Amino acid sequence: MKIFKLILFTAFISLSISCSKDDDNPALENNGNIVGVWKGTTVDYSGATETSGQGQNISATFNGEGYDVDYTLTFTENPNKVVSDGSYSIELTTTANGQSTTQNIENLEFLSSGEWSMNGNTLNVTVDNETDEITIVQLTDDTMVLKGQEVQTMSQGGFTVTSTTNIILTFTKQ
Repeated sequence: MKIFKLILFTAFISLSISCSKDDDNPALENNGNIVGVWKGTTVDYSGATETSGQGQNISATFNGEGYDVDYTLTFTENPNKVVSDGSYSIELTTTANGQSTTQNIENLEFLSSGEWSMNGNTLNVTVDNETDEITIVQLTDDTMVLKGQEVQTMSQGGFTVTSTTNIILTFTKQ
């Protein structure tokens, strides 16, 4: 049971992600202007966690669907700043060893405010000298879809947990 709790803890930790580069999916449509206020409309998570230690290996998968989505990203130019405001919540279902557990995790933030740049379909956001890369799946005059992935590994008490989290966020321009 300790291992299952560790998996749930890891899934919870992975929800406060900073997104990273995903080169497998090029932009579907990228002809809009990112500058402006973008209101979050949907948030979807998926991923897997691998836990190993004391001669045991446990795999788990998780899926999450956002609710109470009430956040915005505001992009400005000269200087290129992005301001994140608000929060969202996730209903997270984790499945391990054929058993599923669902929990609600509330008041999460997507990004911290910082500086931004774009290179093709890659959005770079720098906060405290650390740059996260996010794939722009779609950017039109009124819709923006972002996709990110984060891989985290942590060790504690003889266990190593590796969690891969994929997130897709949809925005409408205000």
